Amino acid sequence: MRVELLYADGDPASMDARQNLVEVLTEDAFETPIQMVAVTSAEDAVLLDMRGTPMIRIDGVDIQPDWQGPVGMQPRDYGDGPVPPKDLIRRAVKRARGWSHARR
Repeated sequence: MRVELLYADGDPASMDARQNLVEVLTEDAFETPIQMVAVTSAEDAVLLDMRGTPMIRIDGVDIQPDWQGPVGMQPRDYGDGPVPPKDLIRRAVKRARGWSHARR
């Protein structure tokens, strides 16, 4: 499983997002490296198809696959703020592993 965390350089929410991601992977007994991708320009955001910061992808799929926010380095809102909640991350991990038909 390939796990990426894309974030705008200097985004304070990125470390909280990483912490939630690490906790979910640890709870589910995954020893998967997290590729941290610091995005430093709008051009790089377009190249990487980053839709707000921070953004987590698992096997190339956004943890919110139906989310259609704009490409760019703007803060992303996960409903309760800019940090993706653990339950959203956990559902994405389960989808990627094929463990269930987890709801989005």
